[in-house]
Amino acid sequence: MMTAQIETTQTIKTANAGSEKLAALRERLAPEFAGIAATAVEREADHVIDREVVRRLAAAGFTSLRVPTEYGGAGLSFAEQAELIVELARADSNIVQALRAHLINQESVLGHPNPAYRERWLRRIAEGAVVGNAITEINNAVGEGTTTLTRDAEGTWRLNGTKYYSTGTLYADWIIVAAVDAEGEETAAIVAADAPGVTLLDDWDGFGQQLTASGTTVFESTPVAEEEVFDGGLDDGTRVATGQAAWQFLHLAALTGIGEAIVRDAAEYVRGRRRSFSHGAAELPRDDAQVLQVVGELSSAAFAARAAFDSVVAALGGVLEREGSLGAVGLQLPEDVVDALYVRVYQAQQVIAKTVLGAATALFEIGGASAVSGSRGLDRHWRNARVLAQHNPLIYRARLLGDWEVNGTSPGRSYRLGSVQN
Repeated sequence: MMTAQIETTQTIKTANAGSEKLAALRERLAPEFAGIAATAVEREADHVIDREVVRRLAAAGFTSLRVPTEYGGAGLSFAEQAELIVELARADSNIVQALRAHLINQESVLGHPNPAYRERWLRRIAEGAVVGNAITEINNAVGEGTTTLTRDAEGTWRLNGTKYYSTGTLYADWIIVAAVDAEGEETAAIVAADAPGVTLLDDWDGFGQQLTASGTTVFESTPVAEEEVFDGGLDDGTRVATGQAAWQFLHLAALTGIGEAIVRDAAEYVRGRRRSFSHGAAELPRDDAQVLQVVGELSSAAFAARAAFDSVVAALGGVLEREGSLGAVGLQLPEDVVDALYVRVYQAQQVIAKTVLGAATALFEIGGASAVSGSRGLDRHWRNARVLAQHNPLIYRARLLGDWEVNGTSPGRSYRLGSVQN
């Protein structure tokens, strides 16, 4: 009994310490989140890629939340970090999407089997380094790449090729690049964003997520340090930390934050609105039962999205912790554990994306023509949510779930994009 009491007391102390740490970080990040939220509409309207926004977040510790304290990070749990990611998404989902590759890379580094690589990158991230990505290509065959990583005559590794949809790279200090070697085998490398031969273009033309810097990246004989080259590609589905469950988690966090921002903006709009309609249910919209009903439905939608998201956080956080422990001894998670995780993530994707998109449309029922004013930017919620949901088409993920339920087929953990080659 005494042992159980000691263990319980220790658990409570650990939980309290974690809560205090999270509270301290929230206090430090609150001014940054508030500033981001206050300028979100203006930055999007003027298409301002403000690198200082990310630099201030890094200085405040947001980009190293999961890095252990001994390396200079905050040492938060996965669930604690998830709370802050949603808070940032509520302020501006563009910034969460821009940091998506960085946050996934942080998880990858934490569980990396190479101690030297792990220590080097944990310290870099703790010092404020931000990582972007250059993975996707256009006009390549499915599962193939045209960006090459080969040695020159002097033995230096060189990158050559063009990447598209390089989300967040204009905000980043380093870029993770997918490539193929001289034999056509998948490989990857990390290069400095300002390395020789790197050109970054802000040419993403999507109607949503416009400030994610998801543009083109060109590499022309870009040198790569030996220690920043790793074979085997970036995602073969064997590590949860770098697989689709982790990547999808960030989309779901951004969508959940959008859902909460919809409620915030709806309440603010109704609270301050003086104009009403002759056939309205009250003189002021804030007293109109029908308007209040809409806001209540938006609140419930945000709750549903958050409940589904929290379910993913609990499942993914637990699996990542187990994967990190097993990785240290060269073991992998059981297949049924990983299958169950992917089913949970894909189910949540169906719920969260559809719920938030519906809320982003229903939002406009709270007012008249002023609700569609460009100065309010309420349309950004639907545009941003629509683009986030578009990245991993819901119809394909729903089919995977159906195949799992009917035939017991393991849900896909990775995928490749490309064009049919004639």
